[in-house]
Amino acid sequence: MTITQTKASLPLPPGKFGLPIIGETIGFLRDADFIEKRVKKYGSLFKTSIFGRRTIILVGAEANRFILTNDKYFAIAWPQSTKILLGSLSLAVQEGSQHQSRRKLLSYAFQPKALAGYLPSMERITLEYLQKWEKLGKLTWYPQLRDYTFDVASSLLITQVASYNYYGLLALLIANC
Repeated sequence: MTITQTKASLPLPPGKFGLPIIGETIGFLRDADFIEKRVKKYGSLFKTSIFGRRTIILVGAEANRFILTNDKYFAIAWPQSTKILLGSLSLAVQEGSQHQSRRKLLSYAFQPKALAGYLPSMERITLEYLQKWEKLGKLTWYPQLRDYTFDVASSLLITQVASYNYYGLLALLIANC
């Protein structure tokens, strides 16, 4: 955008905003393939209106890379209800340097080496739960999956905190020698 251009004069990507106020929200909620169908029709960049907000959708690895490396040019625009639901400390609703520093810290947990390190604990817990579920005969999905997810997350978190404390202590001992 040059200085002489205004936002209103810039072209919008293909797509449609749908009905006034509700836009394409109903289609989005009813159709699991909503995004996929629009990508086939308009390409990986299109406009729509969902939950009362005009929205530009970008799909694919290249689009994600573009957004994540140029996030200072984008505004986070969650509806107030979503901000309340996620909480003010959620990474998704944070902006600027706070968001960038927290995202960088979290990114280490999702590197291939880190992910490979989680597998033994996850496999052990999964096998324990599968054996438990097999003995139950009748499985109530929600509470069982909630407990399983909590156990996996807790195990990984405790392992990470323990390893951090160990290496942190080791670094402290070396620094004081």
